[in-house]
Amino acid sequence: MASTKTVLVTGFPTDVAREQIRMLVQGGDRVLLLVRAKFMPDAQAFAAELVGEPGQIAMLQGDILELDMGLSGMQIRQLHAEVQEVHHAAAISYLGIQAPRMREVNVEGLREVLEVCLGMRKLERICLWSTAFVAGDREGVVREDELFVGQHFRNAYEETKAEAERLARTAMAKLPITIVRPSILVGDSVTGAVSRLDGPYLLVNAIVHAGQTPVPLPGRGQHPLHLVPVDYAARAALFLTRHPDALGGTFHLTDPQPLTARQFYDAVADAANKPRPTIFLPEGLSRAVLNLPLVRDFVRNERTFLDWFDTDVYYDNSRARALLGPSGIECPAAPSYVDALVRYVRERT
Repeated sequence: MASTKTVLVTGFPTDVAREQIRMLVQGGDRVLLLVRAKFMPDAQAFAAELVGEPGQIAMLQGDILELDMGLSGMQIRQLHAEVQEVHHAAAISYLGIQAPRMREVNVEGLREVLEVCLGMRKLERICLWSTAFVAGDREGVVREDELFVGQHFRNAYEETKAEAERLARTAMAKLPITIVRPSILVGDSVTGAVSRLDGPYLLVNAIVHAGQTPVPLPGRGQHPLHLVPVDYAARAALFLTRHPDALGGTFHLTDPQPLTARQFYDAVADAANKPRPTIFLPEGLSRAVLNLPLVRDFVRNERTFLDWFDTDVYYDNSRARALLGPSGIECPAAPSYVDALVRYVRERT
């Protein structure tokens, strides 16, 4: 098979990595998948499910925290000789992990990947998956070219991803890098599929299984809820990675017209044929419940989701939309995929 490109992907088994691999295989590219040992059986099963040519996906057992990503000299020479594109999606986002470990993976892991990339003789582009939440606690309009502008970070994930972006910006002097910043990722816009039901899915699940009792809404829900389906994010990232004008750029992969939190959960209730929320928990009470000693260690991600839920911020994505426009790639409107999210939750809980 004559593949279009040879592409290195990190971050399996995240939804981003899975979706990126699917699209690369569908496009005829050859994928070199860096996988930690404990995820190798899952990666092999995932690869077997994809329709592609024999040998189109090659597994490399390694770890971005090890020297040369834990690969042998022969494997490193292969990467240096063959890789044309890198999609770096490996990161820790789960807030139950201690901050030093998160920094080790999100920042130092990227540093090791960039070090290996320096030797790639055919390298055309590196796509770094960041997050719109490097903006921290900012309110108002956040632009794509902004990074450290005096914001405070609400957790180690936001802070370490911002540090990783700073590292990548410095490396742009020697390496061809494009940075993408999705907001809160939800499942596929058609199937609703996602690997873990957390963040907004917990409230979707509560509404789906609430009987005819309305589920209280945290806060008033008047601010934008910045959701983006993973299939759109992956498709947009791949297109930008291969666009000449995206070289050295940073791009928000966000919904240009996000629903408010209240509008989104009204839509979920309608799709689930449940009563719309009519009771509002004051923000302070919501946070107090989530900070109780018996629950706080189990809902760290959900406390962060509440921060994102109740922040009056808009992520300007005009640069991304300008480049994506001619391709026809655009973020689906939230009402178009709410049914898929509800159906997926209902089938699996």
